[in-house]
Amino acid sequence: MAKVFRTTLFVSADLAKAEGARAAFDSAAGRLGMPWRGVTVAPAAFAGVEVIVPLDGSAPDGWTGRVEKWAAGDTGAAAAGLIARLLGGSDEELPPKPASPPPPAPPKKVHTVKLSRETAGRKGKGVTVVSELPLGEDALKELATQLKNKCGTGGTAKDGRIEIQGDHRDKLAQELEKLGYKVKRSGG
Repeated sequence: MAKVFRTTLFVSADLAKAEGARAAFDSAAGRLGMPWRGVTVAPAAFAGVEVIVPLDGSAPDGWTGRVEKWAAGDTGAAAAGLIARLLGGSDEELPPKPASPPPPAPPKKVHTVKLSRETAGRKGKGVTVVSELPLGEDALKELATQLKNKCGTGGTAKDGRIEIQGDHRDKLAQELEKLGYKVKRSGG
């Protein structure tokens, strides 16, 4: 069974111009496997034509079908646009594509922090120590406050480390992982 094609007519007083537009259209339709083909004929022959593309102005007198107007310039892009409109069945040009979202930021380097428990020099009272944090003094104090609140206990930030009163290694490990740190337990 022969393939049935739908026809788009390219009309111009300059036959070379019409042939160039038809070739661009046929190429675009062929790449997409569309049942459309372009033809160029004398303006008087319109039998079976559904869409006309007058390259020199307006459609021929008496034409009542669909008219596709192209701006001068890139016939390849105009042909691809016509194919898109034919696929969508719309008589209007498609709105421009929205800008694609920016690519996601590369993941931050995961910092490994040490988590340990110390009792030395504290009269038997233990503290949980978070060390090797890549933070300045102010950020360290802010993180210490946040962790103390999560554990419901006291503590301090000094000498580049955070000390939380009591044994809260599990809770602190969980909270630090939520904040994006890799936790390495050290000691007992």
